[in-house]
Amino acid sequence: MSRSQLEKLSILNTADFSDHFTFSVVQEGSDEASRLVLSIEPASSPIIEDGQTIILSKNFDLTVSGLFKASTISSLQTLADNRTSLVFGGFGIGGQILQLEGAMNVNQVFSESASFRFNSPREATGGYNTGTGNDGKHTSGLAYSTNGLALYNWGAAATTGANALAYGWTKSAGTVSFSNVTNAQTFTHSSAATLHRDVYLPFDGRTLYFNINVTALSDDSGDSTIKIKLESFDDNGSTSDVSDETVISSTGNKQVSITPTSDAKMIRASVIIGSSDSISFKEPTLQLDSTYNFVEFNT
Repeated sequence: MSRSQLEKLSILNTADFSDHFTFSVVQEGSDEASRLVLSIEPASSPIIEDGQTIILSKNFDLTVSGLFKASTISSLQTLADNRTSLVFGGFGIGGQILQLEGAMNVNQVFSESASFRFNSPREATGGYNTGTGNDGKHTSGLAYSTNGLALYNWGAAATTGANALAYGWTKSAGTVSFSNVTNAQTFTHSSAATLHRDVYLPFDGRTLYFNINVTALSDDSGDSTIKIKLESFDDNGSTSDVSDETVISSTGNKQVSITPTSDAKMIRASVIIGSSDSISFKEPTLQLDSTYNFVEFNT
């Protein structure tokens, strides 16, 4: 059905940030050389009466093979044996961003050549798990698109109440609602508060752009406290790497960008409000391209 080559990949155990590995497509035969391939193929595809094929489910798989250091092979083998839950992040050759969650399988190890192959397969129907009682995540636990936030559908399980927070987002405090008419999240609080998404990627000097489309806002005191922020971290959110923010004073597309260092392991995209402020926004993106383009992974 489709195969895509990645340029760069990271693997992280979010329960232990020392379990962090990066892989690049480099010259064949050199140390740490690797091939990084994402594949999506039909799994169950019966033929109905008129001869048409219906795809009921798909096989999603990330396969990594190459020549790795003995220490890398040993660490990855341990993670595979323990069925450790991992997050995979990557960059495709066309500006795509990979987000994938799950365990890995070790397929082959040839100790005499340090050759190693592992993958993270899963079968799913495709699309998103949305609605009451669902988390809004892609059914495969994987997303590959130019929007690095597309692992979760842009939406919410309810329009008001605890389930009105957009899928995949975290809030520090405040009240949220979600409009199915405008497709916008409204966020307000009596004091300063934040909404954010965390994304794990193989940072290598590329600039990332966080965008939101603001549909309404109210800065109660006019003190420029409504902002979007992009910040990278060396760990799970306590040791800052690089950050920048953009003050929001009008509606429309708003953007902030940073270039994380190679030490970074996580990036956090935030929407910030001050005391008694309110903002409504929709269709956020995290991109490698500065031109705003909201897409989702509906495969």
